[in-house]
Amino acid sequence: MGILGLFAGCYQVSVSFEPSGTEVASTSPVDIPSKTVSTSQTSELLSYNSVKTNKNTGVGILRLSNQTNQPVRLALLSRSKQASPAAHWDFAPQEGSEKGLLLSLPDGKLQLSKGDVVVAFAQDGSRRYWGPYIVGETHEPMWNPQQKEWWLILGNG
Repeated sequence: MGILGLFAGCYQVSVSFEPSGTEVASTSPVDIPSKTVSTSQTSELLSYNSVKTNKNTGVGILRLSNQTNQPVRLALLSRSKQASPAAHWDFAPQEGSEKGLLLSLPDGKLQLSKGDVVVAFAQDGSRRYWGPYIVGETHEPMWNPQQKEWWLILGNG
């Protein structure tokens, strides 16, 4: 048997065994239920429809909703001299997808103002990105005057 294995290995010959007709497993019919019950709860995602925008101006905090299936890094370049010049945050897939997450800096509250630049990109190697967005000048992020927040919603679309 060893010589046969050596011969098969040298000449790249493969040997396979197939079951005989009596060794084949039999199958029995399975009852399939006619009703399907879903136990998952549907949750409402954060959307721009709930924002009543006026002019895209204001100084406020940033709320991010990552509604993608990708890990995302959000980068901010602030034009304000009082704020730190650059910062970034990492988000897991679907993190903050329902209500969004308020962003902050280690030294205090984050204040976005007109002219700040925000860009997001996927961290899974897909090369997908969102932005760059210029606060108060591009269509996103959107200003929510009721909560005095800038909203940025990243989606799959």
